[in-house]
Amino acid sequence: MPSLSSLDGDVESWQTGEAQTELIHLKKTGPGTENDEEGILDLNQVLQYGLSNGFPQFVSQLTELNELVHGKTIADASVYVSCGNTDGKSAWLGWDILFVEPDVDTVLTEEYTFGSSLNSGRSKGAKFYPIKTDSSGMIPSDLEAVLSGWDEGARGRKPHLMYTIPCGQNPTGSVMPPERYDEIYAICQKHDVIIMEDDPYFGASSGFKTILYEYRADSFTALQFAPYEPDLEVRERNVAEARAKMPPVPSSAAEDDALRVAKVFNEYAGVRSYLSRDVDGRVVRIDTFSKVFGPGMRMGWVSCNSVFMERLMRIGETSTQVPSNLGQAVLASYLSDDHWGITGFIRWQWAVRLEYQAKRDFLLDCLAKYVPKELVTTTPCGGGMFQFLEVAISTHPRFARTPLPSETDAVAVPLDLTSEPRLGAEANPEVPGLGKKSAGEVEYTTNTGELMDELWKYCIDEGGVLLMPAKLFQVVKPGVDQTHRLNFFRATFAGDKDTIEKAMQAFGKAVQDWFNKG
Repeated sequence: MPSLSSLDGDVESWQTGEAQTELIHLKKTGPGTENDEEGILDLNQVLQYGLSNGFPQFVSQLTELNELVHGKTIADASVYVSCGNTDGKSAWLGWDILFVEPDVDTVLTEEYTFGSSLNSGRSKGAKFYPIKTDSSGMIPSDLEAVLSGWDEGARGRKPHLMYTIPCGQNPTGSVMPPERYDEIYAICQKHDVIIMEDDPYFGASSGFKTILYEYRADSFTALQFAPYEPDLEVRERNVAEARAKMPPVPSSAAEDDALRVAKVFNEYAGVRSYLSRDVDGRVVRIDTFSKVFGPGMRMGWVSCNSVFMERLMRIGETSTQVPSNLGQAVLASYLSDDHWGITGFIRWQWAVRLEYQAKRDFLLDCLAKYVPKELVTTTPCGGGMFQFLEVAISTHPRFARTPLPSETDAVAVPLDLTSEPRLGAEANPEVPGLGKKSAGEVEYTTNTGELMDELWKYCIDEGGVLLMPAKLFQVVKPGVDQTHRLNFFRATFAGDKDTIEKAMQAFGKAVQDWFNKG
């Protein structure tokens, strides 16, 4: 494995294979092993069944990592080792704990969110309801409107669970500013809502909020690093200054200055998690090693209060049973003072963050170079590995708006003689959080979805480039036409620069050709 000395905030030596490496060892007990090198965990234990909550040594390391990055705000803060983020979310959205009752409970979430989470919840009977978002993430006022206006007679039980990706949101890439975290946590306190904080990109977040082609110095929050900078020379100087803030790498992990390293790491992000704000025990935070170490590890951790943790352990005992012991052993070795230490892992996250930032900047460079801004625009993502691209689909010659029937139009409705008459709010149930149009405005639907499907297929067939359409992430609001919000693609910059440039070049040509052919 790469040594502690290579954790200098730059991953180039790792990519080229030039980083200094060292071996990790596992203990071997029994006859003939007396002179073998010591290790963090015993191989005899690693190759056997283990505890559903993971090895105590590993849990202790994750607890220390949590306290360095998020602090400790509740007395019974607990950590559970999961088989990655999807495993952690699947358990909490499942039928076999108290959070979601199948076909009864509604989970609040951003209007666009990770499709796998939606599919996991829906497969177990969860319903989802969207909260409006903008370039800074979930909008607090809409969350308050939805919860305050929730009509249980019309919409079922009032939501008590919110699933959110506040940092490097998937697919939009937004990072919420600190004041929104505070507002939303207060709203959840008021309405007694549990917050499921899914944060796979926290370590890779940089928090940029500048609109592409408009460089405004006031458009990012305090403690953020510089916004997207189109001048490569200035950009490189900014990154060098950021790396210089990190304390020098010591000769051993035991000598590292954990508090100083964590301070630089946290101040660069400029955001504090919901977990760091949690004084009620209402936050369930889900972390993963996939985005900052390796997705093949299938390893993550859940942080919450001890009551929730006990339920999660019981689910683990009857489902996944045990997280991979070998994966735990490898990660526990990395996190031990014999190798990187907890602080060294934070240094590694710092390096990964700067690498993702550089690739994000490169994708935006290519977007500006190859894709006409009159056809595609974007807001530079604040973290993670995705860029949400907005297509000017309403400028396409075949774009169409179709008026919907108004309330005064005659509509044939089958006569139901079995139902009881409904009065008051039940007769005309309001859709919480939806701003009503005035009587003079016409409700309409659009063919955005059909055109975006056609463009998506054209990009694949003619351009050889695959982007993810917004319809995979959109959370449907019952009774509301949302077709006009389907004009987005999610792109990723997780690949190498050569792949990113070729993809953006192909995408730009495909979009232009498709619009030109009408």
